[in-house]
Amino acid sequence: MIAACPQCQTRYRLAREKIGPQGARIRCSQCQTIFRVQAPAGAAPTPPEAKPSPAAPVRAAPTPPAPPPPLPEVPAPPAPLKPLPPIARAVVAAVDADDAKAASELLAQWRIEAEIVDDGGEALLRMFRKPPALAVLGAELPSLGGARIAEIAQRASELAAVKLIRIATASDQSGTPGFDAEEMLEAADFPAGLANILARLGIGEKPAPAPPPARPRPTPAMSRPTPAVARPVPAAKPSAPAAAPAPKPATAPAPVSNDPAIAAAERLARIAVSDVILYNQEKFAAAAARGTAAKELAGELGEARQHFNSRVAPAVREKRDFLVEEIERRAAALRGGS
Repeated sequence: MIAACPQCQTRYRLAREKIGPQGARIRCSQCQTIFRVQAPAGAAPTPPEAKPSPAAPVRAAPTPPAPPPPLPEVPAPPAPLKPLPPIARAVVAAVDADDAKAASELLAQWRIEAEIVDDGGEALLRMFRKPPALAVLGAELPSLGGARIAEIAQRASELAAVKLIRIATASDQSGTPGFDAEEMLEAADFPAGLANILARLGIGEKPAPAPPPARPRPTPAMSRPTPAVARPVPAAKPSAPAAAPAPKPATAPAPVSNDPAIAAAERLARIAVSDVILYNQEKFAAAAARGTAAKELAGELGEARQHFNSRVAPAVREKRDFLVEEIERRAAALRGGS
């Protein structure tokens, strides 16, 4: 702004920010007159220009890490298949708990519900209470033997539709001809041998074969081709044509007779010879290879013959030597499968 000395009219240029609210006292440099200068009305004094403060250094924001690549989608494992409901029921009478459990598991694969008991009398009661499709009668049952249960079931009209399988040993009592179980199974083949009998009787549903294991997918390391190394190939020598392998001899089938008395003797012979082989496996295998099984195991067959003769009528024993025929048949089967 411009201020003038009231005495000598000397003019001065004053900065507006130097004039406060009460005005400013000025001394004239020409006439030494002191006068007061007021800021113009309505003009606010301009505040002194603030010095800018030093700016704080600005740090660069950290770069966020790159997001990880998305994981490949893993298909959810298939839900376990629910077991199919049973379509048949069986009563299994067995003293050995492990055999009973194994038989129950095998029957479950055929969709057959197993009712396990360890007493022959209880097994017969359950059969009459609710006739099953199948009854598996173990050997040496307490209270009531398997042969006696089979006879009662065969004579009872209420149980006419029940299929009977009897597990027998050499020491087990033989059943009444014509009233014994439809199927006999050696103790050494129980319970695995049940599958063939179930298929033959048409009970239950045969389990589907297990699917083959999935092949692993080739990895880069597996699919990388291996450089072939060139090697000299020797000239092939002419050779005589290979002779065709000789066919193996057919296994002789087990004898089956239509005569109930002879059929019972054949079953008892199979059971007795199975026990002899079970306790003399190495000796039997060596003798079978030499074709002298009946001769080398004559002593063991003699012990089995005493029990066999006590349970088979003399008129039936005179027809054939059942024990020798059976051990020779088993020896021929072993030679044919080797």
